[in-house]
Amino acid sequence: MEKFKLILAPMDGVLDVMMREVLTSCNHYYYAESEFVRIVDRPVTAEQLYKKVPELKDHDGLTASGTPVYVQFLGQNRETIARSALLAVKMGARGIDLNFGCPAKKVNNSHGGAALLKEPELIHDICSNVREMIPAEIPVTAKMRLGYENTDNYLLLAEKIYSAGVNALCVHGRTKMDGYLPGTVKWELIGDIRRQCPVTVIANGDIFSKESAQQCAQTTGCDHLMLARGALYVPNLAAVINENAPPFGYGELAGVIEKFLDAGSRMKFPVNLFARLKQFLSYLRVHYTELEQPFRNVCRCDNLDSAVAALMADLKRIENEDK
Repeated sequence: MEKFKLILAPMDGVLDVMMREVLTSCNHYYYAESEFVRIVDRPVTAEQLYKKVPELKDHDGLTASGTPVYVQFLGQNRETIARSALLAVKMGARGIDLNFGCPAKKVNNSHGGAALLKEPELIHDICSNVREMIPAEIPVTAKMRLGYENTDNYLLLAEKIYSAGVNALCVHGRTKMDGYLPGTVKWELIGDIRRQCPVTVIANGDIFSKESAQQCAQTTGCDHLMLARGALYVPNLAAVINENAPPFGYGELAGVIEKFLDAGSRMKFPVNLFARLKQFLSYLRVHYTELEQPFRNVCRCDNLDSAVAALMADLKRIENEDK
């Protein structure tokens, strides 16, 4: 069976160090990307980087299970981004990624993420400055969408990025205005980019199963795929895709949640673990439909301990009923 090079996506406020630790322990990923580090008018500090990407201090730029972590930057100031990227590399980042795809209103209103798709020359300059600043052996990648309001300039946008010397280009197959609306992903346009692009193209968008991964690869011609929401819906999705493993059962899911809680308890910075548990369950219930009532039960609890006790009891009951 053909194996893909699977990359764990950044999702701000969701796929943080806790989730990277848990998901890379359940699967083999080619690498993982950090949540974006926002750069405005001054370079990032070491303290800020350690807070966002603790793997730089704890595991020499790797997750606990050994998956390389690329640090992602978001912003519009080419000089401060480049200087920040260099600091991240000196601190152990295994690669640098540049975010031109985030559709969040708050980010776009502050001239970041997908808002830069309206300024192809600035995107080129940011990528070029970072590539010139970073040692040649360290990969520099960039992530884009197919456009802001429409797809009229998707090939131009891709050209501006890869001509700046990046090592790989990740393309989310939607425009900014599409957001994450079902039915809007255009894998065929990612295929157009791959056919003209001289560097690796990573396909992203609506890869939720082994079947959709194969369909995406067939449509785009890409063997590098980025998993985002799908990796949260099915925690061992990479193994499902590349190892023909079945999705975790409810008993195995209980183990994943225990790992998640353990990772949260070891966080060096404050985290609302109760809120994060509810967030994780809200993703899991997309695939694990029997979690709908347990999720509601957790939301009725007034503290983490009672929520965990109720959840584990429900998972044990579902597991026994499924046997």
